Amino acid sequence: MDIVIKGQGDYHKLFHIILNPIPDEHITIHLFQPFLRPMDILILTEFIIYQLRTAGRVNLIVESQPVKNYLQAIGLLEFCSENHFSPSEILEIESYTAMPIRRVNRETMNYYILKTQSFFQTFCPGKDLGVLQIALSELINNVYDHSKSPIDCYVFCQYYRQKRTIVIAVADLGYGIPLTVNRFLKSQGLHILSQFAAVEWALKLHQTTRSEPHNAGRGLDIISSFVHAIDGSWKLFSDEVKMESSQVGNQFLPNPIQNFTGTVIEISIKVDNLNDLETVDFLNW
Repeated sequence: MDIVIKGQGDYHKLFHIILNPIPDEHITIHLFQPFLRPMDILILTEFIIYQLRTAGRVNLIVESQPVKNYLQAIGLLEFCSENHFSPSEILEIESYTAMPIRRVNRETMNYYILKTQSFFQTFCPGKDLGVLQIALSELINNVYDHSKSPIDCYVFCQYYRQKRTIVIAVADLGYGIPLTVNRFLKSQGLHILSQFAAVEWALKLHQTTRSEPHNAGRGLDIISSFVHAIDGSWKLFSDEVKMESSQVGNQFLPNPIQNFTGTVIEISIKVDNLNDLETVDFLNW
């Protein structure tokens, strides 16, 4: 089966196959996109890994040579073919200022976060990158608290030199936010919500479908607060909902990717808006 991907909307073809698997089917993806954001990278990664683990073979044909070079540099094909069952050692990709695609769980996430902070610090000397630890830990914890993803959680981080911006993306193929929220509300004898209202419910402080003390319902709220504090932005794709969040507020839109499964969150952080690292004056200690 041949699948042509020319834009973000075409990802619905991949999710359709996830929802309607064809055993032993050989899938060939023809990728025509001239540029891939971190969330694009993770959607492709998730599909390839899911297909390798459940239904059959996958072949990726990249029509743009710069995009092909980029995917080779960040190790997408190698990761999907050799690392879809267990994590491998993290190797930074300095030529493309990117941290590699990584399958992360609670046991390995602190290691990944520290490596990511340390690596990006070389491009952002003097800037406090603590927001990376907050955002990544909350997003990864959310996956394991709520989504029940069949292939765990995947992370990819990219620094764009010209824009002085760090973009991080976290994705899963589990239960989307609307379904998770409405299952919880139903279990409490409450009325279920529309998909848009369910995502809005999840964004409110202290709203949680779990009782673990490590985040107490502050997952999405704390991310939103920290990102807005540094004039950043973030977007969320889950089930039928696309949400874009910035200083001016949250905008809820129909998800342009039909058949969407799970959740992808992408955060953009403007480095120049981050606080400076505190230094100690040892001469006057």
